[in-house]
Amino acid sequence: MTMLRETFEYRDQSRTPASYLALGAAMASAYLMHTLGLPGFHQWLAILFVVVVLWRIADNSIHGFRLSDEGLEFFEGRYHRNIALEEIASVTIYQTGHKPGEGETRCILNLYSGDRLSLPGAERFGTRRLVAEFAKLGLPTLF
Repeated sequence: MTMLRETFEYRDQSRTPASYLALGAAMASAYLMHTLGLPGFHQWLAILFVVVVLWRIADNSIHGFRLSDEGLEFFEGRYHRNIALEEIASVTIYQTGHKPGEGETRCILNLYSGDRLSLPGAERFGTRRLVAEFAKLGLPTLF
């Protein structure tokens, strides 16, 4: 009998409700600049604002990871990689600050191939939480 574990995931992406609000504000400002007949420079700035927001929504860069029984999947901008649990030799988790609770959490995946990969989004969690999640999957964790 196999037990199903809940997937542990953190994902941050550009396409959010805030980016759509920014698009609405950008379009409203471009329309307002045009209807008020403001100088061309102001209109071009408003259009540039619309283009930048549209680009971020269309690009939708993703930053984060997903940890499950099948393996680890992580995303860093356009880079996407799946790693089977059998490929991970150990996991190193540490805090960057000198005092407890100070600094950011870092998580390094040590692969059997010799590669070392920094897990994107690990700074969102404490060391204890990450150690517990990797321990659930039976991965050796150094901290």
